[in-house]
Order: sequence, then structure tokens, then C-alpha cells
Amino acid sequence: MKNNTGLKLLAIPFLMAGILNSCTEPPEDGRIILENKASTLLNRVTYVNQVIEIDTTLQTGGLAKPSADPVSLVLIAEIDPPTIDGQALQATDIYIKSSKAYVSYNMIGEPYLGAVDIFDIKDEDDPELISSMLFTDSDVNGLTLKDSYLYLAMATNRDEFDSPAVVEKVRIRQDQLTDETETFDIPSWAATDVEVTDNNLFVTSGADGGYVTVIGLNNDEVIFSYPIEDARGVASDGTDIAVVAGTPARMVTFDYASGEMLNDYDLEGASIDFSKSTIEIHRKKAVLALGDGGTQILCLEDGSLIEQIAPPVVDDLDPSVTVTNAASTDSKTLYMSNGEAGVYVAYTRDKFDSRDCDVDELELIGQFRLDDLESVNAVKADGDYLFIAGGLGGLKIIEVTEEDD
Repeated sequence: MKNNTGLKLLAIPFLMAGILNSCTEPPEDGRIILENKASTLLNRVTYVNQVIEIDTTLQTGGLAKPSADPVSLVLIAEIDPPTIDGQALQATDIYIKSSKAYVSYNMIGEPYLGAVDIFDIKDEDDPELISSMLFTDSDVNGLTLKDSYLYLAMATNRDEFDSPAVVEKVRIRQDQLTDETETFDIPSWAATDVEVTDNNLFVTSGADGGYVTVIGLNNDEVIFSYPIEDARGVASDGTDIAVVAGTPARMVTFDYASGEMLNDYDLEGASIDFSKSTIEIHRKKAVLALGDGGTQILCLEDGSLIEQIAPPVVDDLDPSVTVTNAASTDSKTLYMSNGEAGVYVAYTRDKFDSRDCDVDELELIGQFRLDDLESVNAVKADGDYLFIAGGLGGLKIIEVTEEDD
């Protein structure tokens, strides 16, 4: 593992401030379709009260195995994916803040189609789909929230931009999506993820000719745009911010306030072209999903590897469909989406957001799959909830109970 400490691109950023192309005209007829009618949205939701059994008969791959299950899961709701002209979309990203969950969707291959859903999750047993937005010309690959605006990482076929990669800023009013939008041009083929800090918006784009673009929120102008091949995901915890890239895998850290690049660490994995990787930051630790590199937990201070969980080897499944697409934790339990192999679960005695770079006795609990969950694309843990994006199988909302020590 290479540690390029002190690496900063200060001299010649790709784009200078003030030349960000944007479009603020009202959306063209049919480009955006809003659905805020409760009775219509309810038709996509099926409420369930089903205990999820975790299969504990796994080979642990060197990890310890607990004597009792420290976590219990109950499937609360299943949500059908949005459709456009009869074509079902797949969930790509999940962002949770306060009592709301925001989910993005795209279309595999052609054409460019996308969507965003908002869920009210203040009632643990009764999550509500309260707003939905369809895009007839753009994939939505990632999203984040700042104040009353959603920022969407997209790929579009609109011809008024220099490249297909764009970020769309969407106004939210009274917890519902609106067609008040502004679109920003981003270099490369697709914006893959987006994250906000106090003052800046970080956007990853790729795959070929990838970048991390930093936009000032006060004036919507580009501060820097760093060339980072195959930039796939970006995350922050309010203090640190980092990017995961692929082919080959890298983790790149940035200064939270200025947006300047700090360190660039070479990793193993994420070697499959046009694939998904995710990153979460929990104080001094970064949790990365790296495809054929499995799940890796790194120390942000020096890029050192704390723990690694390889992708599963499953009889009758090709390794290409059991790679790790996403990983997420909010306390002591780590969830890993491993494609057609399902969701794998690990547990540590110490919370992931502890102040050091240790993971205390990480234990592999087991694995579970859900009906019609052909391939798990994304997972997001937050408080008492686990959201699972199951490809064309739609979205699953699960209630989580962690046992006390």
C-alpha cells in the first residue's frame, strides 16, 4: 500500500473558478414527472412484518463467529421500483437525514432514465413514500441533501452540456420534490456520486477520464476539478472527506474546508470496469466496498488497512456476480451487499465511530437473502433502519435491533 502523503494539486486544476456551465430554465415538457399524491404513491408500497433469518452456516474466512446473534432484523416494507413507459428502474443510492430517506434510481444501459423517492421514516413501523420524481432523459446515480436542496449525480442525454455528466440541484418544499431545478455541467461520462460539506459540493465522475469536482455552494462555481480516473464514490462525516476510485482501487482524501487534495492511497480491488464502489466515513475509519476486493476498513490517518472481508465464494455462482457492491454501518453491525450472494453481516464489540483506528473483534455473523432480490446493489444503515436496494426487485426497508452488551 502506497502512502503519498502531502500530495496536493494546487498549481493547475483542470477547471478554474467561474466557468461552470449551468442551465436554470424551466424543465422541458415531459422531462420531469412529479408524483406527490399520497394515494398513488401508496400503490408502490407493500407493508410486511416478517422476521429475517440470518444464515449462520457460513465459512468465516478467518473471522471469529459469535456464539449468539447480536442483531435481529424485521422486514417492514417492500417498495416497487419506479417505472417509465413500462421500464422498471433500479435503486442506486440511499441518503438518510433526520426523519427522511432519499433514494435515487437509474436505468441499466439505454435509455437514460432516472428517479428520486422521498420516504418519511419517523414512524419505525410505518415508513411512508411521500414524494417521487421521474427523469425521462437522465440516470440518477447518487444524491445528497443540503438545507432544502437535493443534489443529484447524473448522466444525461441533454445536448446543452459539454458532457453527459451533470449535477442537478432540486428544490424541496414542504418535504416534497419540485420541478425547480438547476443543472451543472461536470466533466466525464457520468456523475457517480455527490457529497456536501459546510461550504462545498464534491462530485465524482467517470469512468474513463474521471474527476473529482469541487463546487462552492455560496456561488455555484467550480473551485477545483482533479483528474481521478474512475472516481466512484465520495463521503464525509462532517470532519473528513474522501473518495473511492477504481481500476485499480484508490482512496483519495481531501481537506474538508478548502477542498484541496491531501493523500492518495493505492488499494487492492475495484478492478472491474464500470462497476460500483462505495465509501463511508466514521470518524477515523473509512469503510469501502471494492468489488472483487471485498470490504476494506482503512485508517484515514495513514491509509493503513485495519480489516478486510473478501467477497464470498458461493457454489454455482460465478465470482463476477458475488462481488461487494456496497457496505454500510451505523453502529456495531456492518452490512455488505454481495450481488447475487445477498447481504452479509459482520459485528464488532466496539462502535465503528470510535475515536481510534481499531475494530474490536470483528465477527462474521452470517448472510441473508430476500424474495425476488436477484442482486443486491446497495445497502444503507442508519439508526433503527436498514435500506436494501435489490436491483429490479425494488427497495426493502428493514427494522434493526442491536443487542446490548
